[in-house]
Amino acid sequence: MPFDFTHPLWLWLLPAAGVWTLWLAARSDAVLSPGRRRASSVLRLILITLTLLGLSGVRWRRPVEGMNTFFLLDRSDSVPSALQESARATANRWAREAEKSDKAGYLVFGTDAALEAEATSGGETEKIQAVVGGDRTDIGSAIRLGTAAFPESGQKRLVLLSDGNENLGDAQQALAQARDQGVTLDVLPIGARRGGDVSVRKIGLPGLVKRGTTFEARIFIAADAAQPARIRLLRNDRLLGEQSVTLEPGKNLFTFPQTLEEAGFYGYEVQVEAAGDTVAQNNRATGFVSVRGTPRILLVSALPEEDRNLAQALQADFNLRAVGIAGFPTTLAEMQDFDALFLSNIAAGDLGQDRMRLLESAVRDFGLGLVVLGGDNAFTAGGYRGTPLESALPLEMELSSKKVLPGGALVLVMHGMEFANGNQVSREIALGALETLGPQDELGVVLWDGSNRWQLPLSKVGDRKEAAKAIAGMNQGDLPDFEGLMTLARDGLQKSTASLKHILVFSDGDPAAPSQSLMESITGAKITVSTVMIGAHVAPGTMMRMAEQGRGRFYDVQSTAQLPQIFIKETAVILKSAIIEEPFRPRLASSTELVRGFAANAFPVLRGYVAAGVKPRAEVPLVTDKGDPLLAHWQYGLGRSVAFTGDAKSRWAQDWLGWPQYRQFWSQIAGWVLKRVEVAEFNTEVSSDRGEGLISVEAVDPAGNFRNFLDLGVTVVSPKGLRNRLPLEQKGPGRYEGRFPTPEVGAYLLIVEERKDGRVVATQAVGTSVNYSPEFDAAEPNENLLVRLAALGGGRVLDPKRDNPFRLDRVRTRRPVDLWESLLRWMVVLFVLDVGIRRLDVDRVEWASWFAAFRRRIGLKGPVAPQPASAESLPALLNRRDALRAGRPATAEAVSLPKFPDSSRSSGGPDLPLPTPTPASTAEPEPGKAGLDRLLDAKRRARK
Repeated sequence: MPFDFTHPLWLWLLPAAGVWTLWLAARSDAVLSPGRRRASSVLRLILITLTLLGLSGVRWRRPVEGMNTFFLLDRSDSVPSALQESARATANRWAREAEKSDKAGYLVFGTDAALEAEATSGGETEKIQAVVGGDRTDIGSAIRLGTAAFPESGQKRLVLLSDGNENLGDAQQALAQARDQGVTLDVLPIGARRGGDVSVRKIGLPGLVKRGTTFEARIFIAADAAQPARIRLLRNDRLLGEQSVTLEPGKNLFTFPQTLEEAGFYGYEVQVEAAGDTVAQNNRATGFVSVRGTPRILLVSALPEEDRNLAQALQADFNLRAVGIAGFPTTLAEMQDFDALFLSNIAAGDLGQDRMRLLESAVRDFGLGLVVLGGDNAFTAGGYRGTPLESALPLEMELSSKKVLPGGALVLVMHGMEFANGNQVSREIALGALETLGPQDELGVVLWDGSNRWQLPLSKVGDRKEAAKAIAGMNQGDLPDFEGLMTLARDGLQKSTASLKHILVFSDGDPAAPSQSLMESITGAKITVSTVMIGAHVAPGTMMRMAEQGRGRFYDVQSTAQLPQIFIKETAVILKSAIIEEPFRPRLASSTELVRGFAANAFPVLRGYVAAGVKPRAEVPLVTDKGDPLLAHWQYGLGRSVAFTGDAKSRWAQDWLGWPQYRQFWSQIAGWVLKRVEVAEFNTEVSSDRGEGLISVEAVDPAGNFRNFLDLGVTVVSPKGLRNRLPLEQKGPGRYEGRFPTPEVGAYLLIVEERKDGRVVATQAVGTSVNYSPEFDAAEPNENLLVRLAALGGGRVLDPKRDNPFRLDRVRTRRPVDLWESLLRWMVVLFVLDVGIRRLDVDRVEWASWFAAFRRRIGLKGPVAPQPASAESLPALLNRRDALRAGRPATAEAVSLPKFPDSSRSSGGPDLPLPTPTPASTAEPEPGKAGLDRLLDAKRRARK
């Protein structure tokens, strides 16, 4: 049927409307001729019909030629790059052989899907530009995106070029939804069959063991064929041993007995090597074991030798490990090996965002204790503002209330970054510096965009809104030389009253170097200069000399990922104004657990500290002579954190080193921050499969009875530090389960929490690992899934040598076209015509006259239209009367009565009798009367 309706229920009114129209016409009292009455009724029936058709949403299904095809190209890791390019070439060949009316588009997919090219006539793609993750295969996302990208008209076909190894999402469900929209699916299997593959499926370890208890590390290895192999077992990155084994086809189990004598959180890793193995990515696995015992503390110091006294004080009561910044834990699992972490004079730029984020999670979610000591690179002076580390501390780094402190001034010299999205990276750098500075500090940005100018004039940061707007509009060009911009920066900083002044130059090193005299004038004004070379394609000599002459630092950046850490460190240069180096005696402000047992005047003199603010919930037992916080502490999530704005070494605390209670002070602080939550005795197992993790907890009391109806939850921290909390549901007696997503490869740390009355009463730390992408689980394409998808999608499995999807199963499609606009135009025309038929009475003579005039106007000849008999005019009658009165002949031989219009008929009123005129040739005039008098006599006789 070429027509359809969007609201067909309106059509049910059509019979009733027709009957009503005819009934109304029959009862009308309008005086119409039968022909006019019938014409009006027909027009009104047509008008009613058109109105109801418009309300019903009538559409014409117009035939459309052509086929729209989207090629879904699998770019996951399980498809070798050579086969990916072969699939692209096959799709291009099919597109070249398509009809002119056909359109081809391209989608790529892996972990997610992206549109490479929209459907166009003769569409081909020479190179895939879209980037998608390759460690998963989500065919369903590609089907959904392809379905949404189709044009409205034309046949719709998806062609899937994949190995079918789906491990994320549900392709069959997505295809069922696509079929409802008229989409079909063909498949072309691609992929390679790997022989002789060896993979480590899992390493089985208990989540929690007692110190000195022997347990087994169970290693599961799968092999495609019998072959020799070598197994290595590592614990905390140290090799425990290796063993030569013979693998059998299928699954193989190997066990290694283990005994742990010291408390801690241990990470195990197993590696396997086989000569015939073709895929190395699936040859390792990791697992975790937790052992409770004597508390362990990690001391991370910028200069470990200077913190030797602090290390000795802590070592007397705790199991201590002291390291430099290079020994800072890089994973959450490593942090779980300790009960408390001390940071001594560590800058935020030295840690980096990733490690600070993991540290915050360790304190908040896993109960790790944190103590941060001051120095010239810590707290406000270390760029902590706005970082995850600041979030975990009881102090805030905003110095808006410290009006007595001198501010710093920073000018950014920005050169156009000649790499992809380079200027956007520059904007992010400037915005990061803006967020790090305090409101009393000054920030300026100079750039070249055809001329040297201030993008952001040097001024106080304030509320940052106006400065952020100026930075967002920054679009610098390729700077020819540094002289002009460095001069602007120097002149602006010389006018500033800031105590610390710094210039930070971002460039690829290509512009000409500034003059020696300019650099000397900069340093002479007590302005320092650091340089960051990024995207370099020249020698770094210019940038190195500028940093050396400016008494700053030079950075050779190889990756934009290094930039956040660098600008935090360099921005902190002007934050040194927060350092107050004046001797003072600490004052006891309140008595808390940290200072209990110390007299109010027992604390020796300190020679300096870092100014900072106090958060609302924090407790501050010690303050400086100016009332600034010296010692502050609070509860943060499951953990506790302490901030000491002085230091514990000879720079500021030289009078403390000989203090008899020095050891007691730091041991008391360490004892307060240690993990306090009781360790839950749960039997916990964690596994992951197809992008989803499963945690199973068995709760049993010491008597062996099941513990039911517990309030259990789990916090999951991903390898990137993302946090996800979910409840555990009871599935059986004493058994609780929960599921969580595992989209990333790496270690997942979980903390199981038992709550009572809304408070955490016990926790247990466990871990699991996605050892490798599931792309390497399958050794061959999943052809069974591809065949099912082709059948469900109404398509077929293609033969690349024989088939072309543009030529198979072509159908003629129709595109619905709304007709309501056309119907409305016809309704207007017919309505006017209906009104004309009912209101205007035109006889045949007038129609013929109009038609003849029309023919003459367009240049056609035809018969002359008949002229209606015209009545003699009143002037002629008067002329005849006067002639008769004068006794002379009249100019008109006869007078005939005028014809009056039938106004009573045209108006619909009753017919009135009219006088019948008498021809002039037969009427006998009365003597002595003029013609007009005789007419009046005739009228009177007619009335009688």
